[in-house]
Amino acid sequence: MRLPIGIQDFTKLREDGFIYVDKTEFMQPFIDGGMYFLARPRRFGKSLLLSTLKAAFVGRKDLFKDLWLEQHHDFKEHPVIRMDFSLLDFQMRTLEVSILESLRQTASEYGLVLRQNTAKAAFEELIRELSSRQKVVVLIDEYDKPITDYLTQPEKRNKHQFILKSIYGVLKPMDQYLHLVFLTGVSKIGKLSLFSDLNNLSDISLNPKFATLCGYSKEEILQTFPDYLENATTIQQTTPEELWEGLKYWYNGYSWNAVNRLYCPFSFLLFLENPQFRSFWYDTGTPTFLVKAIRDAQINPLEFELTQLPEQAISTTNLDQIDALSLMFQTGYLTIIGVQSNVLGTRYDLSYPNQEVRLAFSRNLLEEYSQNVPSKIGSFSLKLQDALFVLDWDTFFRISNEVLAGIPYEMFPKKEIYANSILHIMLTSTGFKTQSQVQTSLGRIDILLETFTHNIIFEIKIAGNAQKALDQINSKQYATMLTLPVIKVGVVFDLSSKSITEWNVE
Repeated sequence: MRLPIGIQDFTKLREDGFIYVDKTEFMQPFIDGGMYFLARPRRFGKSLLLSTLKAAFVGRKDLFKDLWLEQHHDFKEHPVIRMDFSLLDFQMRTLEVSILESLRQTASEYGLVLRQNTAKAAFEELIRELSSRQKVVVLIDEYDKPITDYLTQPEKRNKHQFILKSIYGVLKPMDQYLHLVFLTGVSKIGKLSLFSDLNNLSDISLNPKFATLCGYSKEEILQTFPDYLENATTIQQTTPEELWEGLKYWYNGYSWNAVNRLYCPFSFLLFLENPQFRSFWYDTGTPTFLVKAIRDAQINPLEFELTQLPEQAISTTNLDQIDALSLMFQTGYLTIIGVQSNVLGTRYDLSYPNQEVRLAFSRNLLEEYSQNVPSKIGSFSLKLQDALFVLDWDTFFRISNEVLAGIPYEMFPKKEIYANSILHIMLTSTGFKTQSQVQTSLGRIDILLETFTHNIIFEIKIAGNAQKALDQINSKQYATMLTLPVIKVGVVFDLSSKSITEWNVE
């Protein structure tokens, strides 16, 4: 069977012989009806989920052969209104016209002609007309796209926000005509009023019951793709265990409950098709706006390795005041690695999900900070990587200073932690495992880098000398916690010249 790369239509997937990871057991609550909202990053299977639900509600039992739902659903037909905002053309025409045309197309499929000439009125009319046959199922995909596509154009964004609010406002008073309402999107937009007006809309985005609804688990992969995994093992010239370590490091790690770790479907499938470790998912949507927002807000890059936020901050987006950390979580550049809940509320620990995101995002940050083109940053990263391979410290620090020279002075508040941060993302961009502020029994390691052969400890000072930094590494006995041979590097970082002025290696 073929890999379902880019296939978002359940009918096509099943009829044309593509592999399907059976997620239908998780869909039972939706089959029973209700109102739901699910936020997930792009290319995580939201569209396929709604397409699968549509097939179930139009009675296509034949498509569910050997799937869990085949034996757990009566496949009673319901009229289905499906609206996919990723397919609507609201760039060349107005959003109002695009929605109206979509509704008229659905009406035509059911032999109806809509009399109303506004999107809101036509939506109401279509639901009423179809409900005379059976309660209606409404599936809305990428509900927020007309807004998130225009984050930097407030006038158009606000106009779209007004139109969408009127459309979604139709749903609550028509509850008696509806069996299921299911909306998906990337973000939960607080000021759209959708989630206050539709107070019976259940947001399942962080509900542990649905944590594995989108994305692939290791168990699902082993059961579904054994032949492709064997082929990848052969091409990589490695063992199955080593292949899994590589797959886990690069593509696993997404979680919405801090328990279940999932693989990004898009990256995983593209890897199976062409078994090379690359940033498949990341490269389809470089977050230019987000990186600029991080730079403008002077967010410390170390926060992306571990930050803690309350539930409201990660689940809702305020368009009038963009929160870069919240947006990073909702768009898939951060994920949940820990949850603490008590009577005071719930808080979440966030970090990069995997190497694909960490490596690519770090390089994007360097591009933005230094105002260099991607090819130049990529070249810098490879040169730093080569220097670390052979422990050529003169070359390593010369290249480091070339990168630092292009970073504006205002990016450097006079604090040691910012020197630590910039060196951290430079090292992360090499692809080697990089950790900062690593706690030990006697203190904190500024930066710990792991190559294939060595652990490298960096101690950074913005005053004093490099020997003083080395003395701290030795006096705090940082090396005793490490298993690989250890190299100790003392660094003096001068904030006024934006450069590393002295180093000493032991």
